[in-house]
Amino acid sequence: MTSMKDTVARTLHLATDELPWVPAGPDFEMRVVHARLDEGWVVSQIRAQPNVAHGWHRHDAPVFGYTTAGAWGHDETYEYRPGTYIFETPGVVHRFFNGPEVTEAIFLSYADAEFIDLETNEVTGRVTRADMVERYLQGCEQLGVRRPNFLT
Repeated sequence: MTSMKDTVARTLHLATDELPWVPAGPDFEMRVVHARLDEGWVVSQIRAQPNVAHGWHRHDAPVFGYTTAGAWGHDETYEYRPGTYIFETPGVVHRFFNGPEVTEAIFLSYADAEFIDLETNEVTGRVTRADMVERYLQGCEQLGVRRPNFLT
């Protein structure tokens, strides 16, 4: 029989404000909050500066998001505000458009991202979940920060 103490000991607890932000593009930062690559998912948090637009891309599996600060959207209406939950449908080409203030959002991703040239419909790049984790760990190393314990 599992005791309550054993259950609590197996619970991952991270203070996200202690995790470093690392660059993920011009005026765009990210941090990995939790990852279980063997189970196929990554939880990340992004922080985007005002008016940033991220590249056109699609995912090959579901991505779930929750906005905690700012306003952003898949177009320039910026309808995703604090408290907004989204589901990014696999295969749908979309883009991140940030509004006029700093935005933060959390994503649970079962997907890799393929970046798309809209004129040719060709894939110009791919970022896997493992790439995301590796880039984050490299960013922590470059900042001289100890490796966070998010791979549990």
